[in-house]
Amino acid sequence: MKRPLFAGCFFGVVALLVAATGFSQVVARTDVMSGVSASLGRAFAKNGSGLVVEKIFQRTDITVADGSIVWQIDTDLDDMKPGRRSIPVTAMVNGVPDTQIKVVAVIKRYLKIPVVRRSIKRGSMVTAKDLKMKRMEMVREIDGLVVNSEDIIGMVAKRKVSKWTPLQMKWFAEQLAVERGDRVMVRLIKGGLRINTTAEALADGRVGEMIQLRNPKSHVRYEARISAPGQAMVQTW
Repeated sequence: MKRPLFAGCFFGVVALLVAATGFSQVVARTDVMSGVSASLGRAFAKNGSGLVVEKIFQRTDITVADGSIVWQIDTDLDDMKPGRRSIPVTAMVNGVPDTQIKVVAVIKRYLKIPVVRRSIKRGSMVTAKDLKMKRMEMVREIDGLVVNSEDIIGMVAKRKVSKWTPLQMKWFAEQLAVERGDRVMVRLIKGGLRINTTAEALADGRVGEMIQLRNPKSHVRYEARISAPGQAMVQTW
C-alpha cells in the first residue's frame, strides 16, 4: 500500500516542478536593460526626435511567463525631453501583457544642424561656404533653432556669431535692399496711370517692407513698399 502512495507523491512533485519551470522564466536585469534600451532606441529613431538612449537602469531580475518577450514602451515619446527619466515598460509575452515595470533611462538628444566654420561679424552675409553640418548634443531646447542651411544662406548676421554654435533664426535678417539716404527708383501706380520717379530713402529697408521716402525737389514725404534692391512702389497716391 505504501509503494503506490510514494509513487503518487513523487509524480506529483515532478508535475509541480514541470509546471513551475515550464510556464515561467526569470529575466536577468542585464537582459531587461538591453531589451528596453533596444526597444526605446528603435522608437526614438522612428519618431525622428533626435533622442538617443545613453543608459538604462534596472535594479532586479524579473519573472514573467514563458515565451517570447517584447518590451513595450508605455509613455508618449513625443513629449520626451533629454535628462534622467522614469519610463513605464510592459513585458509583452507572446503578444500578451504580462508584467509592467519602471526603468530609469538617461536620455540625450543629438541633431545634425548647420553651424558656422568660423566666427561671422555683425553685418556679414552668410554663404554656403560659411556653413557646415555638424552632429551636436542639444543640452537644452533652443527657440528658433536653424536646422536647414538654406534658411539662412544669403541673409545677414545681426550680431557676431561664434563658430560651432547652434544657430538661431533671430540672429539673421534679410539683406538690406535700400539703405537710409539711398536714391530709390519709385513707380507710382494709380489705375492705368504709371509714373516713374526718384526719391530719397529715409530709413533702411528690405524687400517687402514699407519705408518713408522724400521727394528731393518738393521735400514731401510718403510711404512706399520696397519691391527690389533700390526700387519701391506706391499703388495709391
